[in-house]
Amino acid sequence: MSLTVLVDGEPVAVTLTRTGDAIVARVGDAEYRGSIQRHGEAWRLDLGARALAATVVRDRDEVWIALAGEIYRCALATEERGEAGAGAVGSPRVTAPMPGKVLDVLVREGQQVAAGDALVILEAMKMETVASADAAGTVTRVHVAAGTMVEPGQVLVELELA
Repeated sequence: MSLTVLVDGEPVAVTLTRTGDAIVARVGDAEYRGSIQRHGEAWRLDLGARALAATVVRDRDEVWIALAGEIYRCALATEERGEAGAGAVGSPRVTAPMPGKVLDVLVREGQQVAAGDALVILEAMKMETVASADAAGTVTRVHVAAGTMVEPGQVLVELELA
């Protein structure tokens, strides 16, 4: 399987070839060989002498990957979305990309927000992650408060899109 994903807004070519439990992954110019085991959102990558644990969570048409202390936000690059997600309508629901703790809620009901505005700050795997608005709109409901533990896909904030 070959595809192009957007990683932090930059296109990266990815090719995966799987034979039984063995996998060859070509990411950009780098090649990795090993095996992958999946248990829900938890993944284990065995790359010869190196083993890595990853959490992979799908949120709408994005995939969030927590790997080796880093969090990667990936989106499939298609002609419809374009490299910057052009033409995307946005979602009225902003959800948690992975399990974590709400550190701060930056909006209140009735507040106007623009596309890209930060709405909620989460702590996941000892790193801060910002949940932001996909599109401009008005906050209609805030479902969480600071200190709340959240699960992947849990609705944090609802918007009425402009």
